Amino acid sequence: MKNSIRLFASLFIIIFLSSSIIHVHASVSFSDLKERIYLIAPPPTVNTPINLCQNSTASPLTATSSPGGTLIWYGTNAIGGVGSASAPTPSTTTVGQTKYYVSQNDGTGESTRAEIVVNVVADNGAAILSFRCDPTQATTTTSVFFDWANNPLISNTYNYSYTINGGPTVSGTTGVSHQEVFGVSPGESATLTLSSATHPCVPPQTLTCTVPCGASTITPNFPTIAPICFGSVAPILGPTSPNNITGTWLPAVISNTTSGSYVFTPNPVLFPCATTQTLNVTVTPLITPTFSGIPATVCQNAIAPVLPSNSNNVPSISGTWSPATVDTSILGPVTYTFTSNPGQCTSVTPTMVTITIVQNVTPDFASIAPFCSGTTAPILTSTSPNGIVGSWMPATIDNTTSGSYVFTPNPNQCASSQTLNVSIIQKATPDFQPISPICTGTATPVLNNTAPNGITGTWSPATIDNTASGSYVFTPNSNQCANTQTLNVVITAVINPGFASFSVCSGSIPPTLNQTSPNGITGTWSPGIVDNMTSASYDFIPDPNQCASAQTIDVTVIPSNTLVDFTWTVTEAFAENQVITISATAAGNYSYMLDSGPLQDSPIFEYVSSGYHSVTVIDQGGCSNPITKSNILVINYSKYFTPNGDSYNDTWNIAELQDELGSKIFIFDRYGKLLKEIRPNGNGWDGNYNGQPMPSNDYWFVVEYTEQNISKKFKSHFSLKR
Repeated sequence: MKNSIRLFASLFIIIFLSSSIIHVHASVSFSDLKERIYLIAPPPTVNTPINLCQNSTASPLTATSSPGGTLIWYGTNAIGGVGSASAPTPSTTTVGQTKYYVSQNDGTGESTRAEIVVNVVADNGAAILSFRCDPTQATTTTSVFFDWANNPLISNTYNYSYTINGGPTVSGTTGVSHQEVFGVSPGESATLTLSSATHPCVPPQTLTCTVPCGASTITPNFPTIAPICFGSVAPILGPTSPNNITGTWLPAVISNTTSGSYVFTPNPVLFPCATTQTLNVTVTPLITPTFSGIPATVCQNAIAPVLPSNSNNVPSISGTWSPATVDTSILGPVTYTFTSNPGQCTSVTPTMVTITIVQNVTPDFASIAPFCSGTTAPILTSTSPNGIVGSWMPATIDNTTSGSYVFTPNPNQCASSQTLNVSIIQKATPDFQPISPICTGTATPVLNNTAPNGITGTWSPATIDNTASGSYVFTPNSNQCANTQTLNVVITAVINPGFASFSVCSGSIPPTLNQTSPNGITGTWSPGIVDNMTSASYDFIPDPNQCASAQTIDVTVIPSNTLVDFTWTVTEAFAENQVITISATAAGNYSYMLDSGPLQDSPIFEYVSSGYHSVTVIDQGGCSNPITKSNILVINYSKYFTPNGDSYNDTWNIAELQDELGSKIFIFDRYGKLLKEIRPNGNGWDGNYNGQPMPSNDYWFVVEYTEQNISKKFKSHFSLKR
């Protein structure tokens, strides 16, 4: 019996520890089982087999240990090997089967090893292609048609499963490349998941197709909600529309503080073809009525302002006032309360306006004393001594014309207007007489400080300057209300009569001295007649009142017929600078002219050209007749000639010596060879030697001549140019 009990206890332990492994030593009896039983951990839970496609990316293997257990991985070692805490990652490069082993240790010992089979499957090119909804293939209005393509060279069998609007799953197998799902109502959808039954490396695909609502579409017809006032009771959003479509609202409750949109979504199961509906709810803020144009003060007994029945707000608020009208007969403040009509979003706080009835007052501006025209006018202030503020018309006092000035108080002061009459005293004008022009340096009149009409004052400047024209201003004394007066004084410069000194020839008829100068000054001469024999001075005395000075002129008497004759000298022949010098036989002031050239005061003419010339000597005073002498000979030679047959400068000679019959000219080449002997009165040299033209070059000459009875010889050279 005792052994039976022990056996029963052992079986009980085995039943309740079915996940454990019990090792019992064969030599131990059941009576010692209590002391000799050892419990070890069960192997970890694994998912096997695992199919991987060739060359796909694998993840590390996984296993599930017991609570508190630790996994120990042995790779492909069924026994032996070294355990690792890191799970291995299968290789997918080679098609085939590989087994991996894992155990666990939960603290009681290490378990046996669990086996994980990994199959690497070759990808044979099978695939699900162009998975799509094809409504044109649907055979009924309550079905959807799924269509796809595959590799026609590979045999394909497909596993499929589908649901209609999230309902029960229907599964099956097909060998064709399409599947029609029936029983899908308008607006409902069918979701089909498709996988390859024969090719595990083909990834499954899922697609949802919907039966269109078409004419079955319906719209909820909730009525619009009128604007609600801020804080008022908001209407309730019902779950069923008037056309019996049920659904939900988002948000579910209308806010009575903020405007917003509320969307009704029909029940997708009961009403798949129903559309959403949006209601826009406007929450109108509470308005405090405001009014403009109601005066804070009203003058006593003035026309009473009308209290408006509508506020200035947009939109305006209508209502009534209490009291309903303004009474202006009683002094003091009165408060008027505005109560809004029902049905308007207005503040609960009443609007109150206080109007004060004020007693009328009169401005107390002092009168303005008359003042002189042109002086500074007093300023019209905008506030009266008793505090009334307003404006004047005109705004400033005209200091030239008398007039009235009206003060108009600003509104809401309960004050009357006031008029000030201003008198302007017109200024008298001093009646000093103009001052006639004054000659420079003469005595000036005194500027009187009292005008003929009795106005007294002062002058600036105080005295007249007799050297320059100017203006003199008379300023009346301050207490006379008189204008200033300006006198313009012209100072006339003393004019020189402008007579010119002159000369007369001795013994000639003397000229008459003119009694009027070239610039119009009249007067007399002293002496009055010109002496034609003796030089003298003559004084011109201007007549009075002409601002002219006396003038003295000199009359010079020039001796007559002093120019009788003149001689001349000429520089030696062939000189570089040929000069003619003139000498008059009698002294005098003469001018000299060479040929028909300009007159000159010098008797010397330089750089005179060769040939015959004339000289004229003229008496500058005109008291002698001019003398002209010709045949003044200047001897020189030409520096070149051009024997080119154009009849111009074709020969070379010294023509100035043609009257010297004994003159000879010898022409040589540069080597001293005599080429030609010519006479100045002959034809000259034509540039030929023995009938042949000589080349362009310099040629030398020797001239033998007589000058002032002296035999002379001159050597030089000239150029022949062709």
